[in-house]
Amino acid sequence: MPKFDTGTDADSGFSYVPLENSRHVHPPSTLDNVSQFDNEKFFLDDNRLSSLTKDEESNSGIINAEDEKKLVRKLDLHIMPLFCLFYFSDYLDRANIGNATLAGLQADLGMTATQLSAAISAFFITYILFEIPSNCILKKTSARYWLSFIMLVWGISTVLTAFCTNFTGLMIARLILGAAEAGYIPGIMYILSKVYKPKEFSFRVGILLTMATLSGLCSGPLTYATSYLDGKNGLHGWQYLFIVEGVPTVVLAIVSFFYLFDDLQNVKWLTLEQKDLQSQRIALHQNADTGRKPITIETFKTVFLDWKTWAFSFVFLFNHINVMSITVFAPILIGSFGFTSTTAQLLTAPPFGVATLSVLLGGYLASRFNFRSPLLAAGSIIIAMGYSSLLIFTNKWALYTTLFLIPIGMGLQAAAAIGWSAINYPDLTVRAVAVAAVLMIAFGMIFNLVTSLVSASLSGLTGYILYKENCRRDSDPTEKVCLCCCIA
Repeated sequence: MPKFDTGTDADSGFSYVPLENSRHVHPPSTLDNVSQFDNEKFFLDDNRLSSLTKDEESNSGIINAEDEKKLVRKLDLHIMPLFCLFYFSDYLDRANIGNATLAGLQADLGMTATQLSAAISAFFITYILFEIPSNCILKKTSARYWLSFIMLVWGISTVLTAFCTNFTGLMIARLILGAAEAGYIPGIMYILSKVYKPKEFSFRVGILLTMATLSGLCSGPLTYATSYLDGKNGLHGWQYLFIVEGVPTVVLAIVSFFYLFDDLQNVKWLTLEQKDLQSQRIALHQNADTGRKPITIETFKTVFLDWKTWAFSFVFLFNHINVMSITVFAPILIGSFGFTSTTAQLLTAPPFGVATLSVLLGGYLASRFNFRSPLLAAGSIIIAMGYSSLLIFTNKWALYTTLFLIPIGMGLQAAAAIGWSAINYPDLTVRAVAVAAVLMIAFGMIFNLVTSLVSASLSGLTGYILYKENCRRDSDPTEKVCLCCCIA
């Protein structure tokens, strides 16, 4: 029967619920009559289950460990390289505006700092709004058609960004890019969670996330290279950057259409025996994907009334603020240390190289020891040390060195923060909505709530300080006059 991944080792005290015949891997047919799992009844012991799958299942002949290893290797070879390319393209196209700004985009379009910030933020408006609708469409249609389509849209949007001539055009391009990319990461996570067991899932997510850091590593040198094209054919270097990064995405969208899959039972590169084995080994962790269960109002109630959805949202929010801050603003930040524009572009690469190794380490540790919360805690401490150091040091090379601490902490957290929710909803219809809901809540509702509370607190504190200062300066000691001065 399905289980929860608790985020810690199995010895942490979560109870194992004995179920009849629960020590066997049931084929999908035994789950056909299960419409929805009662989540609170399925906290199974990860290590006990791991031990079960390796020993008792092998001995009973239900799952042969060697056959399963061969199957997982085959899944990796056919799935991971392609998904890594998709993920790399996703992050390269969303974060390139930081490099383009350093290359002269703001000056060439005549934008103020406020307009530039608005254009950067515009991406997240549609990104938040379209995450859940996108995954609902994915569940109702197919990954082959829907994910390929949205990749084509964001590829075209990236190319067209190169030909924006003012703030309005850039805003429209960023809004379209956000809407198109909104469903891709939730969609990819949903597909992977159907293919891999929880202990296999985290390391694969870690490999995927290295594509985000590698995109940051490549973006700086790529911007540096396109700077030599500045003036060619009447285009600026940053325009060539968008073209060079957008055209391959359009090509990948076509590749995606022919190679993406919805159900492993329909692919041609697995034998019938391997398809049966895949069904058996994954049946422990999720309901059978019959493809007939619709997304209803009850599905949304199940997702939004589940405490896990909100907990995972907070976890992802705090992690992703750090990820996007360093990914988008690293070139601008390094430039502010006192380095020249071209040097700053090149210096963005090494921290992302460190982040790549850290992401792989975090994904490996999460899969190897089956814990996630300790990695999130350790990563947060390291990130806090890095950001605090930026306030202390003044030497430009010392400041640059601190940018290696932040990616280390970010990398340790990444696989756990992003993939945790995808393996804790056994019902696949609920999971399709929940994975997107976690991202939407984190980006939208919680972020707006936090910023509103911070804004309110700062406004109140500022008003109080001004009130006390006006009282000190004003000859009239009455509170009303002081308050009027403060408001004025």
